[in-house]
Amino acid sequence: MRYAVIALLLVTTVAAAQTRPTPQPPPRRTAPPRTAPPPKREAPEPAEAKPAPAPAPAPAPAAAQAKAAADATPADAGAALYRKNGCYECHVNDAQGGPQGPRLGPNPIPLPRFVAYVRNPTGDMPPFTAKVISDQDLQSIYAFLQSRPTPPPVREIPLLAP
Repeated sequence: MRYAVIALLLVTTVAAAQTRPTPQPPPRRTAPPRTAPPPKREAPEPAEAKPAPAPAPAPAPAAAQAKAAADATPADAGAALYRKNGCYECHVNDAQGGPQGPRLGPNPIPLPRFVAYVRNPTGDMPPFTAKVISDQDLQSIYAFLQSRPTPPPVREIPLLAP
C-alpha cells in the first residue's frame, strides 16, 4: 500500500509538470497617449501694427537670368547636377563617400577616366548614358568634385585622434 501511495504521488507530479499553460492572445497595441493642448491665456496679447508686405519683385528679364547663369561657376552648376542626378545618394552630399559609394573628391581620377567610368561602371553603380548626363554636365560635376576641400588629418579631429 505504501508503494501505491508513492506511485500515485509520482503520477500526479509528472502529470502536473507536463501540462501546458493556456495560450494567451498577444497584447493589444494602443495608440500613444495624447498630450493636452497648452492652456489658453486669459487676456490676448496686444496686437502690434505690422508693416505692409513689400510688393513682390517683378520677374527678371531673360537677359538678367542668362547673366546670372553665366556668373555661376562650373563648380556651382556641377553641385546642382550632382544633386539632380542622385550622385549624393551613394557618394553623400559633398562626395566624401558613404557606405554604398567611394569618396570622389577633392582629388578625383582624371576626367577622361571619370567619364569612361560613369558611362560604363563596374560594381553596383548604374551606368549614366549621354542621354541622361551630357559630357558638358559631367565636366561640371567633375569641377564640383575638384572644388571639394581636402579633409583634415585624422590626428586633428578630436574624436578620431589616438
